Amino acid sequence: MEIIDYLRIARRRWWILVAVPVLAGLAAAALILSAPPSYSSTATVSSGSLVNSDGSPFTGTQATGQFVAAFTAASQNPQTRQSVQAQTGVGPTDQADGIEVDPIGASSDLQVIFTSRDRKLSAAVAQATAREALKQMFTVRADQAVATRDRAQETATEANAALDALAKKYQMADPPKVYQNQLAQVASLQQQQATMRASGNAIAAAAMDAPIASAKKGLSAFLPILAEYNDLYSRTVAASSDLTQAQAEWRHALALKAAATSDTTVYLGPTTPDDKKATLVATLPIIVGVGLFLAVLLILLIEVASRLRRGRVADSSADPIESDEPAESLRHDDEVMVSPAGGSATLNGHAPSHADASPDPTATGSQGAGDSDLLEHAGAEAEPQAARSRV
Repeated sequence: MEIIDYLRIARRRWWILVAVPVLAGLAAAALILSAPPSYSSTATVSSGSLVNSDGSPFTGTQATGQFVAAFTAASQNPQTRQSVQAQTGVGPTDQADGIEVDPIGASSDLQVIFTSRDRKLSAAVAQATAREALKQMFTVRADQAVATRDRAQETATEANAALDALAKKYQMADPPKVYQNQLAQVASLQQQQATMRASGNAIAAAAMDAPIASAKKGLSAFLPILAEYNDLYSRTVAASSDLTQAQAEWRHALALKAAATSDTTVYLGPTTPDDKKATLVATLPIIVGVGLFLAVLLILLIEVASRLRRGRVADSSADPIESDEPAESLRHDDEVMVSPAGGSATLNGHAPSHADASPDPTATGSQGAGDSDLLEHAGAEAEPQAARSRV
């Protein structure tokens, strides 16, 4: 088919192309305009104290995108929706259908929008979702910081207790200090011995050998004590450092939690009814386009069905004619009459065609004689019948 054929079909069935889109648009308009009014409430989240602040997990050039993604995920968290359901009575399915989270421009501030048939319920769900999402983000982190601080505190306490046990075991509050004092004592004795020898007092210098040997023996006894002490002391220093860091993170987490749960972080805007005219303007072109597409499909189905029906009618009218032709041909072949006067044979009472009437040049004489005998026999039978008819 050419384009002109399609245009001809469209002109012949123009009323379908017009009626279907118009009816679809009217149905959509009636459905939108007659629907009960919906109300939308917006809760705005101010993230100034939550992003790029001390101890915040959202820092750097990607802080805005990370905060938006984390808040969106927190708003869809099952625990968040269960908390919102406990406060408002709106189920998780209705929350998923009606809640929309949108960033405000390129900033990290967010808007939580909830649409519902109930004006009061719309505002309650929007505000509860924003607060519970922030609580889910920062309260959990604060609880984790508390647990980390408690573990660090426990480790530091155990390390200090081990040092105290070492001091009681060896009766030394500070083994390194005691060792240094003992080492200084050995050095002092050696210095005195050297002075005596320089002054020519050999007897007194020799007498210093015993105290020096005793002091050095005491230094050897400090070696295992110092090894044990140094190990415990390094553990204590590491535990103290971890505790200091954990306490700092805990303080930051508590500050962020307080900011996230503050009344000034979430601002609830006024509840506004949805604009049905704007919805109709946005939806109507789509509905009309779909209607036009359905109209084209309908015309195509009608044309195909019409062509198939005409084809079946044509086939049924042609079948009887074709079936009668063989019988008619046989009837024409059988209806051959012979002239009583010995003339040429006729077909259905008519003279045969020129080709049939002309004698066959290849015919034999016996065939001609046979034809003569047949004619004479027919004449002989005809004469008695004529006599009887005269009588």
